[in-house]
Amino acid sequence: MNRDKLTDLVMRFIDGRATDEEATALSLELAANAESRRSYLRLARLHAALATEEDQLADIVPISTAHPVPAGFKRWVWAIGAMAAVAAIAFLFPLRGPPARPDAPEIVASFGEMRDCRWVSAGENARPGDAVTRGQRLQLSSGSAVLRFSSGAVVTLLGPCIFEATSGNGAYLTLGQIKARADTPASKGFTVNTRTAQVVDVGTEFVTAVAPDGQSRVDVTSGEVYVLLDGMKSRHRLREGEAFSVEAGRAQVMVRIERGDGTAAFRFPTIEPPSDRDYADRAFGRAAIRVVDGALRTAVAIPSGPAERLLDGRGQTVQDSPAESVFFDNDASGALLLDLGQSVSISKVNTYSWHQSRIVEDRVRAVQKFTLYGYDGETPPSVAGNLDVAGWVQVARVNSDSFFRVMQPADRPAQQVCSITGAQGAIGRYRFLLWVVEPTEAIDPRFRNNTFYAEFDVYAAP
Repeated sequence: MNRDKLTDLVMRFIDGRATDEEATALSLELAANAESRRSYLRLARLHAALATEEDQLADIVPISTAHPVPAGFKRWVWAIGAMAAVAAIAFLFPLRGPPARPDAPEIVASFGEMRDCRWVSAGENARPGDAVTRGQRLQLSSGSAVLRFSSGAVVTLLGPCIFEATSGNGAYLTLGQIKARADTPASKGFTVNTRTAQVVDVGTEFVTAVAPDGQSRVDVTSGEVYVLLDGMKSRHRLREGEAFSVEAGRAQVMVRIERGDGTAAFRFPTIEPPSDRDYADRAFGRAAIRVVDGALRTAVAIPSGPAERLLDGRGQTVQDSPAESVFFDNDASGALLLDLGQSVSISKVNTYSWHQSRIVEDRVRAVQKFTLYGYDGETPPSVAGNLDVAGWVQVARVNSDSFFRVMQPADRPAQQVCSITGAQGAIGRYRFLLWVVEPTEAIDPRFRNNTFYAEFDVYAAP
Protein backbone atom coordinates (compact mmCIF):
# COMPACT_ATOMS: atom_id res chain seq x y z
CA MET A 1 0.00 0.00 0.00
CA ASN A 2 1.50 3.35 -1.00
CA ARG A 3 2.27 5.99 1.64
CA ASP A 4 -0.47 8.45 0.70
CA LYS A 5 -3.22 5.82 0.61
CA LEU A 6 -2.07 4.46 3.96
CA THR A 7 -2.09 7.91 5.57
CA ASP A 8 -5.59 8.58 4.27
CA LEU A 9 -6.81 5.19 5.50
CA VAL A 10 -5.29 5.63 8.95
CA MET A 11 -6.76 9.12 9.34
CA ARG A 12 -10.19 7.89 8.20
CA PHE A 13 -10.03 5.10 10.78
CA ILE A 14 -8.83 7.39 13.58
CA ASP A 15 -11.58 9.92 12.78
CA GLY A 16 -14.21 7.15 12.81
CA ARG A 17 -15.00 7.47 9.11
CA ALA A 18 -13.60 4.15 7.85
CA THR A 19 -15.98 1.52 6.51
CA ASP A 20 -15.79 -2.11 7.66
CA GLU A 21 -13.95 -2.97 4.44
CA GLU A 22 -11.43 -0.17 4.98
CA ALA A 23 -10.91 -1.17 8.60
CA THR A 24 -10.26 -4.77 7.57
CA ALA A 25 -7.81 -3.64 4.87
CA LEU A 26 -5.95 -1.53 7.42
CA SER A 27 -5.79 -4.43 9.84
CA LEU A 28 -4.25 -6.68 7.16
CA GLU A 29 -1.78 -3.99 6.12
CA LEU A 30 -0.58 -3.42 9.70
CA ALA A 31 -0.14 -7.14 10.23
CA ALA A 32 1.97 -7.51 7.08
CA ASN A 33 4.04 -4.33 6.88
CA ALA A 34 6.39 -2.99 9.57
CA GLU A 35 6.70 0.44 7.92
CA SER A 36 2.92 0.77 7.90
CA ARG A 37 2.86 -0.03 11.61
CA ARG A 38 5.37 2.74 12.23
CA SER A 39 3.25 5.21 10.25
CA TYR A 40 0.16 4.19 12.19
CA LEU A 41 2.05 4.61 15.44
CA ARG A 42 3.07 8.19 14.63
CA LEU A 43 -0.43 9.25 13.60
CA ALA A 44 -2.09 7.51 16.55
CA ARG A 45 0.22 9.27 18.99
CA LEU A 46 -0.61 12.68 17.59
CA HIS A 47 -4.34 11.98 17.61
CA ALA A 48 -4.15 10.72 21.16
CA ALA A 49 -2.41 13.90 22.24
CA LEU A 50 -5.07 16.08 20.63
CA ALA A 51 -8.04 13.95 21.62
CA THR A 52 -7.34 14.21 25.35
CA GLU A 53 -8.08 17.94 25.10
CA GLU A 54 -11.54 17.43 23.60
CA ASP A 55 -14.78 16.30 25.20
CA GLN A 56 -16.98 15.57 22.24
CA LEU A 57 -18.76 12.42 21.15
CA ALA A 58 -17.38 10.38 18.27
CA ASP A 59 -18.20 7.08 16.65
CA ILE A 60 -15.33 4.59 16.74
CA VAL A 61 -14.77 1.93 14.06
CA PRO A 62 -12.47 -0.85 15.35
CA ILE A 63 -9.60 -2.18 13.25
CA SER A 64 -10.88 -5.69 13.73
CA THR A 65 -14.54 -6.07 12.74
CA ALA A 66 -14.84 -9.47 14.37
CA HIS A 67 -15.84 -7.85 17.68
CA PRO A 68 -17.39 -4.42 16.93
CA VAL A 69 -17.11 -1.71 19.56
CA PRO A 70 -20.36 0.17 20.28
CA ALA A 71 -20.54 3.70 18.90
CA GLY A 72 -20.94 6.75 21.13
CA PHE A 73 -17.75 6.58 23.21
CA LYS A 74 -16.24 9.93 24.14
CA ARG A 75 -13.01 11.08 22.53
CA TRP A 76 -11.05 10.54 25.70
CA VAL A 77 -11.95 6.87 25.45
CA TRP A 78 -10.44 6.82 21.96
CA ALA A 79 -7.36 8.62 23.29
CA ILE A 80 -6.82 5.89 25.87
CA GLY A 81 -7.40 3.25 23.19
CA ALA A 82 -4.98 4.92 20.84
CA MET A 83 -2.31 5.06 23.52
CA ALA A 84 -2.88 1.41 24.30
CA ALA A 85 -2.59 0.57 20.60
CA VAL A 86 0.64 2.52 20.43
CA ALA A 87 2.03 0.63 23.39
CA ALA A 88 0.98 -2.73 21.94
CA ILE A 89 2.47 -2.03 18.54
CA ALA A 90 5.66 -0.71 20.07
CA PHE A 91 5.97 -3.86 22.19
CA LEU A 92 5.25 -6.33 19.41
CA PHE A 93 7.00 -4.46 16.61
CA PRO A 94 9.81 -2.21 17.90
CA LEU A 95 10.40 0.98 15.95
CA ARG A 96 13.45 1.24 13.80
CA GLY A 97 15.58 3.84 15.54
CA PRO A 98 18.70 5.74 14.57
CA PRO A 99 22.08 3.96 14.38
CA ALA A 100 23.30 2.16 17.48
CA ARG A 101 24.18 4.55 20.27
CA PRO A 102 27.04 4.30 22.74
CA ASP A 103 26.34 3.22 26.29
CA ALA A 104 26.33 6.84 27.44
CA PRO A 105 23.68 8.74 25.41
CA GLU A 106 25.13 11.66 23.50
CA ILE A 107 23.75 15.00 24.69
CA VAL A 108 23.03 17.19 21.65
CA ALA A 109 20.77 19.91 23.10
CA SER A 110 19.16 21.22 26.25
CA PHE A 111 15.79 22.72 27.11
CA GLY A 112 15.50 26.49 27.43
CA GLU A 113 12.44 28.61 28.06
CA MET A 114 9.14 26.74 28.30
CA ARG A 115 5.59 28.05 28.27
CA ASP A 116 2.42 26.15 29.21
CA CYS A 117 3.95 22.86 28.07
CA ARG A 118 1.84 19.74 28.05
CA TRP A 119 3.49 16.52 26.93
CA VAL A 120 1.92 13.38 25.48
CA SER A 121 3.66 11.14 28.01
CA ALA A 122 4.13 11.85 31.71
CA GLY A 123 7.72 10.69 31.29
CA GLU A 124 8.35 13.69 29.02
CA ASN A 125 7.75 16.23 31.76
CA ALA A 126 10.89 18.20 30.93
CA ARG A 127 12.24 21.28 32.71
CA PRO A 128 14.50 24.13 31.58
CA GLY A 129 18.11 22.96 31.62
CA ASP A 130 17.29 19.28 31.08
CA ALA A 131 19.46 17.51 28.52
CA VAL A 132 18.21 16.22 25.16
CA THR A 133 20.05 13.21 23.75
CA ARG A 134 20.61 12.10 20.19
CA GLY A 135 17.52 10.35 18.83
CA GLN A 136 15.28 11.49 21.67
CA ARG A 137 11.71 11.96 20.49
CA LEU A 138 9.79 14.89 21.96
CA GLN A 139 5.99 14.85 21.75
CA LEU A 140 4.54 18.19 22.77
CA SER A 141 0.76 18.29 23.01
CA SER A 142 0.43 22.05 23.61
CA GLY A 143 2.47 25.08 24.59
CA SER A 144 5.98 25.95 23.44
CA ALA A 145 9.50 24.80 24.36
CA VAL A 146 12.91 26.12 23.34
CA LEU A 147 15.79 23.75 22.53
CA ARG A 148 19.39 25.00 22.46
CA PHE A 149 21.57 22.74 20.33
CA SER A 150 25.26 22.21 20.99
CA SER A 151 26.07 23.92 17.67
CA GLY A 152 24.35 27.10 18.82
CA ALA A 153 21.17 26.58 16.82
CA VAL A 154 17.97 27.43 18.70
CA VAL A 155 14.67 25.69 17.93
CA THR A 156 11.26 26.53 19.37
CA LEU A 157 8.69 23.71 19.36
CA LEU A 158 5.07 24.84 19.00
CA GLY A 159 2.56 22.27 20.20
CA PRO A 160 1.16 19.98 19.01
CA CYS A 161 4.49 18.78 17.68
CA ILE A 162 6.50 15.55 17.28
CA PHE A 163 10.21 16.29 16.98
CA GLU A 164 13.48 14.35 17.21
CA ALA A 165 16.97 15.74 17.78
CA THR A 166 19.19 13.72 15.45
CA SER A 167 22.51 15.46 16.13
CA GLY A 168 24.00 18.60 17.62
CA ASN A 169 23.13 20.37 14.38
CA GLY A 170 20.12 18.53 12.98
CA ALA A 171 16.61 17.29 13.67
CA TYR A 172 13.59 15.46 12.24
CA LEU A 173 10.11 17.00 12.33
CA THR A 174 7.35 14.39 12.06
CA LEU A 175 4.35 16.62 12.71
CA GLY A 176 3.66 20.15 13.87
CA GLN A 177 5.56 23.40 13.64
CA ILE A 178 8.95 24.69 14.75
CA LYS A 179 10.86 27.95 14.52
CA ALA A 180 14.64 27.66 14.02
CA ARG A 181 17.48 30.14 14.27
CA ALA A 182 21.05 29.30 13.28
CA ASP A 183 23.14 32.45 13.54
CA THR A 184 26.43 31.11 14.90
CA PRO A 185 29.37 29.87 12.77
CA ALA A 186 29.02 26.35 14.17
CA SER A 187 25.29 26.18 13.42
CA LYS A 188 25.63 27.00 9.72
CA GLY A 189 24.17 24.03 7.89
CA PHE A 190 21.63 23.23 10.62
CA THR A 191 19.28 20.76 8.94
CA VAL A 192 15.64 19.90 9.55
CA ASN A 193 14.31 16.79 7.80
CA THR A 194 10.64 16.05 7.18
CA ARG A 195 8.91 13.23 5.35
CA THR A 196 8.97 15.14 2.06
CA ALA A 197 11.80 17.67 2.33
CA GLN A 198 15.13 18.63 3.87
CA VAL A 199 15.70 22.22 4.97
CA VAL A 200 19.33 23.32 5.26
CA ASP A 201 20.03 26.59 7.04
CA VAL A 202 22.85 28.82 5.82
CA GLY A 203 22.76 31.40 8.58
CA THR A 204 19.16 32.44 8.99
CA GLU A 205 15.87 32.15 10.82
CA PHE A 206 13.01 30.10 9.40
CA VAL A 207 9.77 28.33 10.26
CA THR A 208 9.04 24.73 9.24
CA ALA A 209 5.67 23.01 9.52
CA VAL A 210 4.43 19.49 8.73
CA ALA A 211 0.71 18.70 8.45
CA PRO A 212 -0.79 15.32 9.42
CA ASP A 213 -1.29 14.49 5.72
CA GLY A 214 2.42 15.00 5.00
CA GLN A 215 2.45 18.53 3.56
CA SER A 216 5.71 20.30 4.49
CA ARG A 217 6.20 24.06 4.49
CA VAL A 218 9.12 26.40 5.12
CA ASP A 219 9.05 30.19 5.54
CA VAL A 220 12.25 32.23 5.68
CA THR A 221 12.20 35.03 8.26
CA SER A 222 15.74 36.23 7.57
CA GLY A 223 18.79 35.08 5.61
CA GLU A 224 18.30 32.09 3.34
CA VAL A 225 17.85 28.32 3.29
CA TYR A 226 18.17 25.49 0.80
CA VAL A 227 15.30 23.03 0.39
CA LEU A 228 16.02 19.55 -0.99
CA LEU A 229 13.19 17.22 -1.90
CA ASP A 230 13.11 13.50 -1.31
CA GLY A 231 14.80 11.71 -4.19
CA MET A 232 15.86 14.90 -5.97
CA LYS A 233 19.43 16.15 -6.45
CA SER A 234 18.64 19.78 -7.24
CA ARG A 235 17.97 22.22 -4.42
CA HIS A 236 15.65 25.21 -4.08
CA ARG A 237 17.02 28.43 -2.63
CA LEU A 238 14.74 30.55 -0.46
CA ARG A 239 15.56 34.06 0.73
CA GLU A 240 14.04 36.33 3.35
CA GLY A 241 10.30 36.72 2.92
CA GLU A 242 9.93 33.72 0.60
CA ALA A 243 7.87 30.63 1.35
CA PHE A 244 7.70 27.12 -0.06
CA SER A 245 5.56 24.04 0.53
CA VAL A 246 5.54 20.46 -0.73
CA GLU A 247 2.41 18.34 -0.95
CA ALA A 248 2.82 14.68 -0.09
CA GLY A 249 2.40 12.33 -3.03
CA ARG A 250 4.25 10.87 -5.97
CA ALA A 251 4.14 14.13 -7.97
CA GLN A 252 5.74 16.12 -5.11
CA VAL A 253 3.74 19.24 -5.91
CA MET A 254 5.53 22.38 -4.72
CA VAL A 255 4.04 25.76 -3.89
CA ARG A 256 6.18 28.90 -3.90
CA ILE A 257 4.80 32.33 -3.02
CA GLU A 258 6.63 35.64 -3.51
CA ARG A 259 5.93 39.34 -3.08
CA GLY A 260 6.11 41.66 -6.08
CA ASP A 261 7.65 45.07 -6.57
CA GLY A 262 4.23 46.76 -6.51
CA THR A 263 4.35 48.02 -10.07
CA ALA A 264 2.49 47.17 -13.28
CA ALA A 265 5.57 45.22 -14.37
CA PHE A 266 4.77 42.53 -11.75
CA ARG A 267 8.43 41.78 -10.96
CA PHE A 268 9.17 39.01 -8.45
CA PRO A 269 12.44 37.60 -7.05
CA THR A 270 12.39 34.31 -9.00
CA ILE A 271 8.94 33.87 -10.57
CA GLU A 272 8.12 35.33 -13.99
CA PRO A 273 5.46 38.07 -14.43
CA PRO A 274 2.07 37.38 -16.09
CA SER A 275 2.57 35.83 -19.52
CA ASP A 276 0.64 35.80 -22.78
CA ARG A 277 2.62 32.76 -23.97
CA ASP A 278 1.30 30.14 -21.57
CA TYR A 279 -0.86 27.26 -22.83
CA ALA A 280 -4.10 28.69 -21.41
CA ASP A 281 -3.78 32.22 -22.80
CA ARG A 282 -7.02 33.07 -24.56
CA ALA A 283 -5.16 34.40 -27.63
CA PHE A 284 -4.47 30.78 -28.61
CA GLY A 285 -8.14 29.80 -28.39
CA ARG A 286 -7.38 26.54 -26.57
CA ALA A 287 -8.77 27.20 -23.09
CA ALA A 288 -11.92 28.63 -21.54
CA ILE A 289 -12.67 29.65 -17.96
CA ARG A 290 -15.99 30.16 -16.20
CA VAL A 291 -17.55 30.48 -12.76
CA VAL A 292 -19.13 27.21 -11.60
CA ASP A 293 -19.89 28.08 -7.98
CA GLY A 294 -20.73 31.40 -6.35
CA ALA A 295 -20.88 34.66 -8.26
CA LEU A 296 -18.44 37.39 -9.20
CA ARG A 297 -19.13 40.73 -7.58
CA THR A 298 -21.58 42.82 -9.61
CA ALA A 299 -22.11 45.78 -7.27
CA VAL A 300 -22.34 49.02 -9.26
CA ALA A 301 -19.66 50.76 -7.20
CA ILE A 302 -17.05 48.00 -7.36
CA PRO A 303 -17.87 45.33 -9.99
CA SER A 304 -15.52 42.51 -10.94
CA GLY A 305 -14.19 42.09 -14.41
CA PRO A 306 -15.26 38.96 -16.36
CA ALA A 307 -13.58 35.61 -15.64
CA GLU A 308 -11.93 35.72 -19.09
CA ARG A 309 -9.59 38.46 -17.85
CA LEU A 310 -7.66 35.76 -16.00
CA LEU A 311 -6.42 34.44 -19.35
CA ASP A 312 -5.49 37.71 -21.08
CA GLY A 313 -1.77 37.57 -20.28
CA ARG A 314 -1.74 40.80 -18.27
CA GLY A 315 -1.84 41.99 -14.69
CA GLN A 316 -3.54 45.14 -13.42
CA THR A 317 -2.07 48.48 -14.48
CA VAL A 318 -2.66 50.14 -11.08
CA GLN A 319 -2.86 48.87 -7.51
CA ASP A 320 -6.64 49.24 -7.14
CA SER A 321 -8.35 48.31 -10.39
CA PRO A 322 -11.56 46.28 -9.99
CA ALA A 323 -12.31 46.26 -13.73
CA GLU A 324 -8.95 44.61 -14.44
CA SER A 325 -9.45 42.08 -11.64
CA VAL A 326 -11.59 39.01 -11.08
CA PHE A 327 -13.14 38.62 -7.64
CA PHE A 328 -16.16 37.06 -5.96
CA ASP A 329 -18.77 38.86 -3.93
CA ASN A 330 -17.94 39.87 -0.37
CA ASP A 331 -18.05 37.17 2.29
CA ALA A 332 -18.65 34.44 -0.29
CA SER A 333 -16.72 31.43 -1.56
CA GLY A 334 -16.62 30.54 -5.22
CA ALA A 335 -15.09 28.27 -7.84
CA LEU A 336 -13.53 28.85 -11.25
CA LEU A 337 -13.30 26.03 -13.81
CA LEU A 338 -10.64 26.09 -16.52
CA ASP A 339 -11.16 23.78 -19.51
CA LEU A 340 -7.87 23.26 -21.37
CA GLY A 341 -9.66 21.62 -24.30
CA GLN A 342 -7.75 18.35 -24.05
CA SER A 343 -5.68 16.30 -21.65
CA VAL A 344 -2.29 17.97 -21.16
CA SER A 345 0.78 17.46 -19.01
CA ILE A 346 0.89 20.50 -16.71
CA SER A 347 4.28 21.67 -15.51
CA LYS A 348 3.37 24.91 -13.76
CA VAL A 349 0.40 27.01 -12.64
CA ASN A 350 0.95 30.67 -11.65
CA THR A 351 -1.69 32.90 -10.06
CA TYR A 352 -1.22 36.66 -9.62
CA SER A 353 -2.98 39.19 -7.40
CA TRP A 354 -2.57 42.91 -6.65
CA HIS A 355 -4.53 45.30 -4.49
CA GLN A 356 -3.91 48.17 -2.12
CA SER A 357 -6.48 50.88 -1.56
CA ARG A 358 -5.88 54.41 -0.32
CA ILE A 359 -5.78 52.93 3.18
CA VAL A 360 -2.23 51.56 3.42
CA GLU A 361 -3.28 48.66 5.66
CA ASP A 362 -6.02 47.57 3.27
CA ARG A 363 -4.31 44.76 1.40
CA VAL A 364 -6.75 41.96 2.21
CA ARG A 365 -7.78 41.72 -1.44
CA ALA A 366 -4.20 40.73 -2.32
CA VAL A 367 -4.28 37.54 -0.24
CA GLN A 368 -4.40 34.30 -2.23
CA LYS A 369 -6.50 31.66 -0.51
CA PHE A 370 -7.63 28.71 -2.61
CA THR A 371 -7.40 24.97 -3.23
CA LEU A 372 -6.51 23.79 -6.72
CA TYR A 373 -8.00 20.56 -8.09
CA GLY A 374 -7.51 18.70 -11.36
CA TYR A 375 -9.50 16.20 -13.43
CA ASP A 376 -8.57 14.24 -16.54
CA GLY A 377 -11.68 13.28 -18.45
CA GLU A 378 -14.15 14.51 -21.06
CA THR A 379 -16.71 15.90 -18.61
CA PRO A 380 -15.80 17.57 -15.29
CA PRO A 381 -17.32 16.08 -12.12
CA SER A 382 -19.75 17.94 -9.90
CA VAL A 383 -18.40 20.76 -7.74
CA ALA A 384 -21.09 20.26 -5.10
CA GLY A 385 -20.37 18.26 -1.96
CA ASN A 386 -17.18 16.30 -1.42
CA LEU A 387 -14.87 17.00 -4.36
CA ASP A 388 -12.60 14.04 -3.64
CA VAL A 389 -15.55 11.67 -3.75
CA ALA A 390 -16.79 13.31 -6.95
CA GLY A 391 -13.49 12.48 -8.65
CA TRP A 392 -11.47 15.68 -8.39
CA VAL A 393 -7.78 15.30 -7.51
CA GLN A 394 -6.45 17.81 -5.00
CA VAL A 395 -3.31 19.39 -6.46
CA ALA A 396 -2.31 22.07 -3.95
CA ARG A 397 -3.53 24.27 -1.10
CA VAL A 398 -2.66 27.95 -0.89
CA ASN A 399 -3.04 30.53 1.88
CA SER A 400 -0.55 33.34 1.33
CA ASP A 401 -1.25 34.95 4.72
CA SER A 402 -0.09 31.73 6.32
CA PHE A 403 2.96 31.59 4.05
CA PHE A 404 3.98 35.17 4.85
CA ARG A 405 3.26 34.71 8.58
CA VAL A 406 1.03 37.78 8.55
CA MET A 407 0.58 39.02 12.11
CA GLN A 408 -0.47 42.59 11.29
CA PRO A 409 -1.66 44.35 8.09
CA ALA A 410 1.77 45.80 7.31
CA ASP A 411 3.16 42.26 6.96
CA ARG A 412 0.89 41.50 4.02
CA PRO A 413 2.32 42.13 0.52
CA ALA A 414 0.06 44.15 -1.79
CA GLN A 415 1.25 42.23 -4.86
CA GLN A 416 1.65 38.46 -4.78
CA VAL A 417 2.33 35.48 -6.99
CA CYS A 418 1.80 31.80 -6.26
CA SER A 419 3.67 29.29 -8.42
CA ILE A 420 2.66 25.61 -8.29
CA THR A 421 5.12 23.17 -9.86
CA GLY A 422 6.09 19.51 -9.75
CA ALA A 423 9.45 18.33 -8.43
CA GLN A 424 9.49 15.58 -11.03
CA GLY A 425 8.83 18.04 -13.86
CA ALA A 426 5.02 17.80 -14.03
CA ILE A 427 2.15 18.44 -11.65
CA GLY A 428 0.07 15.86 -13.49
CA ARG A 429 -2.01 15.28 -16.59
CA TYR A 430 -5.39 17.03 -16.55
CA ARG A 431 -7.92 18.57 -18.87
CA PHE A 432 -9.77 20.55 -16.19
CA LEU A 433 -8.43 22.71 -13.36
CA LEU A 434 -10.68 23.95 -10.57
CA TRP A 435 -9.86 26.82 -8.22
CA VAL A 436 -12.00 26.75 -5.06
CA VAL A 437 -11.57 30.29 -3.76
CA GLU A 438 -12.19 31.44 -0.19
CA PRO A 439 -12.73 35.01 1.07
CA THR A 440 -9.93 36.62 3.06
CA GLU A 441 -9.91 38.86 6.13
CA ALA A 442 -11.74 42.18 6.14
CA ILE A 443 -10.76 45.78 6.70
CA ASP A 444 -14.49 46.35 7.29
CA PRO A 445 -15.69 44.09 10.15
CA ARG A 446 -19.11 43.67 8.54
CA PHE A 447 -17.84 41.27 5.88
CA ARG A 448 -14.81 39.47 4.48
CA ASN A 449 -13.29 40.57 1.19
CA ASN A 450 -12.36 38.53 -1.86
CA THR A 451 -9.06 38.61 -3.70
CA PHE A 452 -8.40 40.76 -6.77
CA TYR A 453 -6.95 38.05 -9.03
CA ALA A 454 -5.13 39.37 -12.08
CA GLU A 455 -4.02 36.37 -14.12
CA PHE A 456 -3.96 32.56 -14.18
CA ASP A 457 -1.09 31.15 -16.25
CA VAL A 458 -0.92 27.42 -17.04
CA TYR A 459 2.21 25.98 -18.62
CA ALA A 460 1.50 22.65 -20.31
CA ALA A 461 1.96 20.45 -23.35
CA PRO A 462 -0.42 17.94 -24.97
